[in-house]
Amino acid sequence: MTGNMIFKSVLIISLYTSIGSFAQSYDALDYLVLKTGDTLYGKIEYKKDTGVNYKYLNKIRLTNALGKQKRYKRDQVVAFSTNNFIYEGFWLNQESESLVLLNPRYEIDDKNGGYYFLKVMSKGTLSYYQLEWWEQGESLLMSMDLLKKEKDQFFIRATQGLFGLKRKVLSSYFNGCPSLAQKIQQKQLNQVFQVVDYYNNNCVK
Repeated sequence: MTGNMIFKSVLIISLYTSIGSFAQSYDALDYLVLKTGDTLYGKIEYKKDTGVNYKYLNKIRLTNALGKQKRYKRDQVVAFSTNNFIYEGFWLNQESESLVLLNPRYEIDDKNGGYYFLKVMSKGTLSYYQLEWWEQGESLLMSMDLLKKEKDQFFIRATQGLFGLKRKVLSSYFNGCPSLAQKIQQKQLNQVFQVVDYYNNNCVK
């Protein structure tokens, strides 16, 4: 075998290795979990960005490493991961218009609710989620901070826009941990992550 042939062989092997590595990395980036329990890997598309109007797609699109795309109804998907964030699906009994209002409590209700994907910010005995949406005609992504204790079948809204923590709501929600409620009332904690970390490190028995 000549030196030129050896070079070509090495190049071809390197190319196939690179393609294989790319495919594995590609698959590892995104995934979705179906109600059936199956986990599928590939590129996830769940929103439409036209540069002017943004909206969530009616079906979650999964494109595998071979370029084959399949679509799944939103309520067929339990969770998905994309852009290094995990989104979990929940039936919430508020309509989208009501979700952005002042109601501090959102029940998990698969009979009367709508299906929403919540971004997982942190998981624990007290978990922190965000509900994201776009205002109609706007390109600015909005989000709502929600907290959920492990055994609760509802979420509590943790913040009120630019006004920061919903201190009365949170103080009541954490009345079983007086030290946390006091720190919230006295404004010693000002961020949702601070509340979550304190609860999980100091209030859980």
